[in-house]
Amino acid sequence: MKRKAPALEDAFVPLLLVVLAVVLTFSTDSFLSSGNVLNVLSSMAILAIVAFGQTFVIAGGGFDLSVGAQVALHGAVGAIVMRETQSIALGLAAAVLSGVVFGLLNGLLVIALKVHPFMITLGTSVIGVGVTLILTHAESVGGLPASIAGFGVGRPLGVPWIVWLMIVCFAVSAFLLSVSPFGLRVLSSGGNREAARLAGLRVERTIVATFVLAGAFAAVAGMATTARLQSAQPTVGEGLELFSVAAVVLGGSALHGGRAAVWRTLLGVLVISVIQNGLNLNGVGDAWQEVAVGIVFILAMSAELLRRFSRLRTGRKEAPPRTTVADAPAKATVT
Repeated sequence: MKRKAPALEDAFVPLLLVVLAVVLTFSTDSFLSSGNVLNVLSSMAILAIVAFGQTFVIAGGGFDLSVGAQVALHGAVGAIVMRETQSIALGLAAAVLSGVVFGLLNGLLVIALKVHPFMITLGTSVIGVGVTLILTHAESVGGLPASIAGFGVGRPLGVPWIVWLMIVCFAVSAFLLSVSPFGLRVLSSGGNREAARLAGLRVERTIVATFVLAGAFAAVAGMATTARLQSAQPTVGEGLELFSVAAVVLGGSALHGGRAAVWRTLLGVLVISVIQNGLNLNGVGDAWQEVAVGIVFILAMSAELLRRFSRLRTGRKEAPPRTTVADAPAKATVT
């Protein structure tokens, strides 16, 4: 039977958000204004979409350091197709197909070579950067259909379209991880692969699927960025791979897999975005913002250590015990 998570563990990120909100409310005049709230949501959307895909990979016990390069690559692929065909639908289809193929390549390499995903995706990230520069000739890709401008500035019901896109991606990813059988297979594979195999789960296929999902979400983020900028930029995804991992871990998912929830990732993204927004509102220079970014990464790792310590104090263990085959799926938790 699943035990209730320690209160300190569950309250860490919400309390951090409350503290940040109180501090920024008193230190600025516009933090809680409707315009700034929409600005925060808009600015976090791309990172959130990428982090949703990263959540599946980490939940399955992996890492994907290529998602930043993928955002630029798939955005460029979609932009080139749109430029040549003047069709947004074909551009989107090409970008998503590119993401699926790239994710499939990542997953197959991880399974076939039996090398840690950190190293595999670090290599494919470099490849992705190179391919993007080749395709774009290291220049922005313009000449897109005029109708795509509506996606860059549109505000259905007064909310930027990119926020709506983030909400749709959140709903899809939350359903897949928390409701569908696929999500349970991912969490079981990440929590205890040997037990999952004994339970009859196709672990290798599941792991490959997580990388494919990460690629698809990166493609959506790439096309969204292209629409916002009205062009594809070859360096647009820099840093997203690290921020996405930080968001997933900071939100409360286990770094080594087996325990994850998309809503936790969304909270992690929100913390990062609120910190960045607060620094901008207070006129903090770019150099100090880089320092703050480093602190966010350390904070994410500290949160992971805090959760492990909390479990040790309550007699819980991160990795499920290797007992019976029937226990394997039960040990994976969506909290």
